[in-house]
Amino acid sequence: MSTTSKPSPHHSRPGGRTARTRRAVLDAAAALLAEFSPAEVTVAQIAMRAGVNETTIYRKWGSKDALYRDVLLTLSSEQLEMTDTGSLRGDLLQVVSGVATFLRTPAGYSLAYLGATGEDATTAALRDAFWADRFAKAQVIFDRAVERGEIADASVAELAYEALIGTMHFRILARRRPLADDIAERLVDLVLDGVLSASTESRTPG
Repeated sequence: MSTTSKPSPHHSRPGGRTARTRRAVLDAAAALLAEFSPAEVTVAQIAMRAGVNETTIYRKWGSKDALYRDVLLTLSSEQLEMTDTGSLRGDLLQVVSGVATFLRTPAGYSLAYLGATGEDATTAALRDAFWADRFAKAQVIFDRAVERGEIADASVAELAYEALIGTMHFRILARRRPLADDIAERLVDLVLDGVLSASTESRTPG
């Protein structure tokens, strides 16, 4: 009589356990970075909270800084969504408000600092992937504005996004100043005035 073997209850698809371990470590590091500065958090603390060995973390990331950059870039990418609000101003305000809120947290500040200062290959790859995703989503926002008839040209998307987000990064990193409660509204209106002005000029013949 033939028998059909059943998969072991402990069997998982290739990469499944690795993915779960990575997620556990990222979540543990994110939780600790929400409470303490990067310098105060140790790999041992992260490993204990994640339920893994320290050697697992070093084997996967190589260093604490590389882990921090991974967790912070992942956290930011997951939390900073860009949904359609129905208007260009609404879309931009949603994005900038979300970024401002995130940058006010210890994890957000750490992301800005580590992303700007890290020069190793791991950080460069993560940074490039993160900003490529951000700019692609910003482009969608401006493309939607063209479809609505709000602006005539979406080519300003990357520069406008740099102006909006870069200003906040400059303020907290270079000037060491906090972000005001109304920073999103002020920045969006300032940049949007320029975008709308440029769009109007592009519609004007000759």
